[in-house]
Amino acid sequence: MSAKRWRRYFVTGLVIVAPIGVTLAVLRWLFLTLDAILGQPLQDIVGVHVPGLGLLLLVAAVFAAGWVASYAIGRQLLSWWTGLLARVPLLRVLHTTLTQLADTLGGGERRLFLRTVLVPLPGGESYRLGWVTAEDNPAAERALGEPCLNVFVPATPNVTTGLVLVVPKSKARPIDMSVEEGLHFVVSAGTARGTKLP
Repeated sequence: MSAKRWRRYFVTGLVIVAPIGVTLAVLRWLFLTLDAILGQPLQDIVGVHVPGLGLLLLVAAVFAAGWVASYAIGRQLLSWWTGLLARVPLLRVLHTTLTQLADTLGGGERRLFLRTVLVPLPGGESYRLGWVTAEDNPAAERALGEPCLNVFVPATPNVTTGLVLVVPKSKARPIDMSVEEGLHFVVSAGTARGTKLP
């Protein structure tokens, strides 16, 4: 069998296996990270590690928090907690940002990400996907002399990390892709089907 055919088989196999490997790696990272939030303290207390128990308790705690918050006393506690965080500048910014992010990912009415755009890389021949977080930036506009956008450019596959860029509006290219489609595209490392880039 020729080397060319072996190479074609390898590339074909890589195209098939790579998305599966990336997906499994992300799921493993998520499982270990979330499981350790309550799993590690539980292990320190009882001295036994049960894989998945921490994640199960975390999910139960989230549901319990949602259930409590749906009643009057829960809303009062939530209001008190939010007011307490609002008194600490750094925590206020962090809490507001995370709340908006969770609301965006959960399909709520408030939107942290307004729309999807393409941001050019140096040289202008390649682009990165980003989401507009503000349609104007007066300070940047005064400095650059033209209208600017605030754009969050996510990392792959962990969309909770990335860069915040100030981009001239003339440089940001609009794209027919919703925020949810963009999330799918980035998390899948560009392997998501059904969405075509211009």
